[in-house]
Amino acid sequence: MILVSGIALVDLIASGLPRVAGPGELVFGSIRFSLGGHACNVSVDLVQLGFPKSRLRVVFPAGHDMFGRFLLDSLKAKGVHVDPVLTDEAPTSLDLILVAKGEDRRYHADPGANIVMSAAPVLELLNKHRPRLFYAGGAGLLNRMDARLDGVLKKAQALGARTFVDIVSPYWQTWDFLQKALPWTDFFHCNSDEAAGLTGRRQPRRALEAICDLGAKHVFLTMGDKGILAAVPGAVLRVPAFSVKVTDPTGAGDAFSSGLILKIYKALASGKQPEDLSVGEWKDILVYASACGAACCLGVGTTAAVSGENVERLVRRQGRTVARGVRITGAWPVRSTSF
Repeated sequence: MILVSGIALVDLIASGLPRVAGPGELVFGSIRFSLGGHACNVSVDLVQLGFPKSRLRVVFPAGHDMFGRFLLDSLKAKGVHVDPVLTDEAPTSLDLILVAKGEDRRYHADPGANIVMSAAPVLELLNKHRPRLFYAGGAGLLNRMDARLDGVLKKAQALGARTFVDIVSPYWQTWDFLQKALPWTDFFHCNSDEAAGLTGRRQPRRALEAICDLGAKHVFLTMGDKGILAAVPGAVLRVPAFSVKVTDPTGAGDAFSSGLILKIYKALASGKQPEDLSVGEWKDILVYASACGAACCLGVGTTAAVSGENVERLVRRQGRTVARGVRITGAWPVRSTSF
């Protein structure tokens, strides 16, 4: 079983904008709303990629309001088993996302209920389900949960779970909570900006090494159209990006994580330990996960275009080319200036 926990929010996405409006200016585009946040995105992506619904549980915070009901209804419609932590202390989190042509996304977020969820319901579900893999998404925006993240991960490992941590830039706190948690983290994902904020190192390879130094066992750094940089036992891999016509990149990082989780879970279920996977097997896993992130960019919204069919189509058409472009160097701490 996989237990997914993390932030949840409703995305209000303005896409297809020729530019961001100036003061007093009206600019037309397409405006939609959809579920968002690591917990929602990853759980839906996993189901759409073919992971059995019966083997998946998700827990996230939401307010007692119309947006919280929207999140619950949307996930239940996908067949996802939800254990929400509903509160009157704060509303459901909202995120206004502006997607202008040729520019990176702009986020305007209300953290809402995410910052008030405690670790208690997550610990209860860990004890109840004893999952094979535990995913903690959106660390940095779950302030009460973040304060105990190291203990939660330690408990998960004690119960036999592998741990996967996915972050956002911290809200009203420092990175100290994460530095305490990384020694209990089997798999760690962030983007290049988050890595720079965490480590103080702008150069991706240096940031990757610093995160390894902090204790994470496997580290995956996504860099948009520059691809992926990953540290796994025995090697550092740089994987080029798939080439797609980007409609909306929102949720691509979560789709990448979902692809990783799916492949890692299959390895665990077959009796393999991640440390025993060959560099070639990790290469295949990363190409697949990269295709998941690329597929997400084909549609509007965080999960609309993530499907087994879209991913397999990308792998069939571009997978060999991407695989041939993978660069492998000696494992950390062997250093190279080539990245």
